[in-house]
Amino acid sequence: MNPRPIILPMLASDLDVVGQIALACFPVPWSREEFGKELQRPYAHLRVLRPALGAPICAFMNFWCVGDEVQLMNVATLPVERGKGYGRALMSDLVQRARESHAALVTLEVRRGNTPARSLYRAFGFTDQGIRPRYYSDNGEDAVVMHLQLPGRL
Repeated sequence: MNPRPIILPMLASDLDVVGQIALACFPVPWSREEFGKELQRPYAHLRVLRPALGAPICAFMNFWCVGDEVQLMNVATLPVERGKGYGRALMSDLVQRARESHAALVTLEVRRGNTPARSLYRAFGFTDQGIRPRYYSDNGEDAVVMHLQLPGRL
């Protein structure tokens, strides 16, 4: 049985590895500098995942909390580490943090052709809300806008 992955806030010392993961995962990745700017934004939250204590970072996510909404900006797992539940662990962490911050809505955009990611998001209760035509600059692929409605505040 695999140990439970460790998810922690991203530190400035993690920027190089997060940049490398983004480069390995996205056709148009955010740069190290862009992630560095995110660390300075009060509404931005960046999380890294290690498969076990002392293991290297193999996945990350960043999201924004603005008002009662959470916007997932990036979630990525190194290709060689996929299929081990790390994306699911990060999404679980995201939903937990959204609930703790009393968010009413979690939103994201995903490539229309990214079937594994869309399936993962649906497993967490996200639903398709619309299409952003030709959203992605590298190939003109559409983005699917997905929302997760969270229970209202009492």
